[in-house]
Amino acid sequence: MRSLVVFYTKSGNTGLVAHTIKRELKTHIKEITDYTHYRSIFDYLFTSLIDSASINPRKLDINYYDTIFIGTPVWLGSMTPAIKKIIDNTDFKNKNIILFNTMKIGGHENAMKKMVKLIEKQNGKVVGAFSIRTNCSDLEIMARTRKALHDLNLT
Repeated sequence: MRSLVVFYTKSGNTGLVAHTIKRELKTHIKEITDYTHYRSIFDYLFTSLIDSASINPRKLDINYYDTIFIGTPVWLGSMTPAIKKIIDNTDFKNKNIILFNTMKIGGHENAMKKMVKLIEKQNGKVVGAFSIRTNCSDLEIMARTRKALHDLNLT
């Protein structure tokens, strides 16, 4: 299985999950950078409604890969604008997609539903998904990630 982990992280928790996946499954990894400056909660709110993220890279070259992991923090019950934009800009035809999100409190179910719908719109096949609660230590986040991978029969 040739796999790529694509993720956006703000506080570092989603990045920790992504790098744990990379270590456990020997995948390639690509962090999405968002150059948009979010000043307040209202910026987060409204960016999830409009297409405003300024990201790098703008599109993924995924031809080499069979399976793509896509990870995002949960922002107000949704994926981040950076992940929404990278999904919008990428054709996932003939790719297996495994989604993951991170959150401290909740909203992960709604965020996951939105991601699944968007991936399917971009011709991808979602074959797995998991959420990691991050209101704990880094060691616990890594342990929860390893358990999620095991539960999906990936390790």
